[in-house]
Amino acid sequence: MDNYTLFLLKTDRKFNITQLIGNLSWSDNIDTLGTQLTFDIARNRDDLYLKNYDLVEIGDKLILKNNSKEIFRGVITDVAWNRYNKGITAFDYAIYLNKSKTIKQFKNIQASEAIRQLCGVFKIPIGNIDIITTPISKIYKDKTIAEIIKDILSQAENELDIKYRLEMREGKIYIKKYVDLEVDPIFKTKSQQFKILNTIGNINKSESIQEMKNSVLVSSKDEEDVRVIERVKDEANIAKYGLLQEVLSAQDKDESQTNNIAKNKLKELNRVQEDISLNLLGSDLLRAGRIIPLNNRYFNLKGKYLIKSSNHSYSNSIHKTNITVKGVE
Repeated sequence: MDNYTLFLLKTDRKFNITQLIGNLSWSDNIDTLGTQLTFDIARNRDDLYLKNYDLVEIGDKLILKNNSKEIFRGVITDVAWNRYNKGITAFDYAIYLNKSKTIKQFKNIQASEAIRQLCGVFKIPIGNIDIITTPISKIYKDKTIAEIIKDILSQAENELDIKYRLEMREGKIYIKKYVDLEVDPIFKTKSQQFKILNTIGNINKSESIQEMKNSVLVSSKDEEDVRVIERVKDEANIAKYGLLQEVLSAQDKDESQTNNIAKNKLKELNRVQEDISLNLLGSDLLRAGRIIPLNNRYFNLKGKYLIKSSNHSYSNSIHKTNITVKGVE
């Protein structure tokens, strides 16, 4: 059974503020590094009891736990005042990656080592970073740390055809392959248990070809001699949907790397895009970047799906989760 507890951390003290809060929710997204947590907290300066507990301030730290497991650790970034409550917004420590800019040059260094060096300069604790062999040679100027890491991972994904999930857990950075993050959560009560994905509350699905690409060109980087050095396409798909083309820059890659990049980009984009949302019983395992199994014949959902975003709410001891997903091979 879920049992959430929210702790407020001051410089020298720790407070359990669970009984004072309402409308607790948290969310994440694969396109935006980090998790956001929001809640309301009661306040009334005319109430002797509440007056002593009007403690929450910008910059304070928060830890959210479910039973004994930590779900969120972060810093309060926004406070909206009202007479009888405060609306609180907090982000995990990825906010420092999103807001800090730097200048950095890498010369033919493995992607994973480049990320480790960057984290070392900014004293960002590392939980785990998978070994990523793609060589990185690039100058970054006036980019946030998150933008640099995402660009490094994008280069690796284009070359290796491996997707990675970048996230913060317990104040540390983790970068792992999506295939290593499969979940199939169980809902448990005192008398029974069942798979949450077998009891989906509601499903919404739409399809589109607006972002489809069935042809990929790779061009030379030389502005004085722009030429196509690699092309891959899907003739059957072009015959059905028409030519939808993407152009990439070679960026000093050798021939084998260029071919891999073109093929992997076509594999990624050459598909009907689906927008699928599911309403479910809540589970902390349902996070952006996780892969879940689905089998629903009414909406033609079968196979593995990547969670693009998750939104959790906890009220009156009821945990609910809404997720958006897309199919993966």
